[in-house]
Amino acid sequence: KIAISKDYFTKNKKSKWITNKHSLKRAHLIRSNYDCILSTSKSINEDNSELNCRIDGLEKKSPSIAIIDRNFRLKKNIKLIKNRGGRKIYLFTSAINKAKERYLKRKGIRVIKIKKMKTYKDFKNILLKLSSFGFSRILLETGLSFLNFSLLGGFVKNLYIFKTNTSLRKNGINNTTSNLIKKIKLKQKVKVNLFGDSLYKINLNNV
Repeated sequence: KIAISKDYFTKNKKSKWITNKHSLKRAHLIRSNYDCILSTSKSINEDNSELNCRIDGLEKKSPSIAIIDRNFRLKKNIKLIKNRGGRKIYLFTSAINKAKERYLKRKGIRVIKIKKMKTYKDFKNILLKLSSFGFSRILLETGLSFLNFSLLGGFVKNLYIFKTNTSLRKNGINNTTSNLIKKIKLKQKVKVNLFGDSLYKINLNNV
């Protein structure tokens, strides 16, 4: 899942959000249909997102969390840790930091050591590990770099793209021009009124 501006930027210098409140609610609804969200420590640290379902009646449908944190850089004071709400959180790392590992374990986070976290094969092993935990529907919510890595590796089946009708121009960060996102034709529009925003669900098996 990713949000982009009309001119294909993924971040706004002046606002935390690119899309409007209706798209944000829809994103929470999408989360409720998955049993695990996969993200990176970089994305979580930057956005300080709780990665939950903030819709009345669906709070308990908030998925478990898996975090790619190669160098053990997840911040301690983030909302995801403070407001875990009993959810299972798994952190995959190849670094050694005994103090931080003990802290995270006290917070209920399971730390899983992976020897290498660089290649497509390494990432596939992480997905297989999550599958062994019983997760079959995994939603990827990361920054542009890791999403592009996942697309190139063929790990994404369906791609949700929220697109605004506003161009960010000089206020935009992370243009997708050099990534696969810009090359995907936005044809499969979801029939939902987001009051100016648009949502596309693209089955990459058909692209």
